[in-house]
Amino acid sequence: MLNPSKSDCITILSAASQLAGDSMLPLDHGRLGLSRNGMLTAAAFLVERACFRRYHEGGGHYAVGALSLQGRLRLDQLSNG
Repeated sequence: MLNPSKSDCITILSAASQLAGDSMLPLDHGRLGLSRNGMLTAAAFLVERACFRRYHEGGGHYAVGALSLQGRLRLDQLSNG
């Protein structure tokens, strides 16, 4: 079972919340300021919970689209609760 940190999830969800339309955000741990393992764990956790309208995973690399309703709710929950 995946157990990502709250701050890693917030970082990824916040970055994806800035996307418009069909844009995709390639998740780069260096650019996001996360450890590689932390980013991969959080990305897999959020993808499994349908937090993005779309995503692409290949070879251990993720790209995510804009937040789904579930993603917006989870971002609000993590940020405020």
